[in-house]
Amino acid sequence: KLPTMFAIRRSNRIITSIKRTIFRASLSQSSRNLSSAPFCLQIKTIRDVRKNQQRLSYFSTAADPIYDDESPPIFINLQEEIDDANERYRDILAIRDTNDIRGRGLFSLRPFKTGDKVMSSLVLSTQSKRSQYTLQKDWDLHVNLDLPSRFANHSCHANIGVRDNDDGGYDFYALEEIKEGAELVWDYEMTEWEVGSMDTCLCGCERCRKKFGGFKKSGEVIKKNYGEFFADYLKK
Repeated sequence: KLPTMFAIRRSNRIITSIKRTIFRASLSQSSRNLSSAPFCLQIKTIRDVRKNQQRLSYFSTAADPIYDDESPPIFINLQEEIDDANERYRDILAIRDTNDIRGRGLFSLRPFKTGDKVMSSLVLSTQSKRSQYTLQKDWDLHVNLDLPSRFANHSCHANIGVRDNDDGGYDFYALEEIKEGAELVWDYEMTEWEVGSMDTCLCGCERCRKKFGGFKKSGEVIKKNYGEFFADYLKK
């Protein structure tokens, strides 16, 4: 089954790569000598092959994000990045509108059992100071992660927790039974020593802490609620 899994993912990445090539070629005067017909034929062929391949229904845990060149590609715009993430995690989870002031969020497309890996992440860039979209990995190390993890919203009653992974990012695991269609939410204070970009929490859950204090202030609560599922540097 594993060869089939990688074949499906590689086919998906090839399709995205071909579409990206077509778009860029259309913007370049020097690329006008390229015929679009071969690309169209390639897309049709790959899609036909993919229809006949086995679907990724055997997962007991979610797939890791697989890229052809072992690193995230450069995207033309945010929507293309979202489409790529949704394709890689097809039938597992999806980035969707939350229909409220938060904008977008992550939603499960299948049930998860407690302890299942829900998703992985890779590091796009690092910096010494936190920003609105970074996650903290060490005292002076903050990382920008790839999608879909960036669109997971906060809740003081998280249903997914974090573990450091070997790629410098975080893996996300189910902390409880998660039903199909549920929003996947984590607790920002699992990774952040301090939370500088916001002060008041509006998650609205029963155990909402109301104020963001970071692990610096909420560490004992984080340990009690989530066990081992918080950043390694905070365990030192």
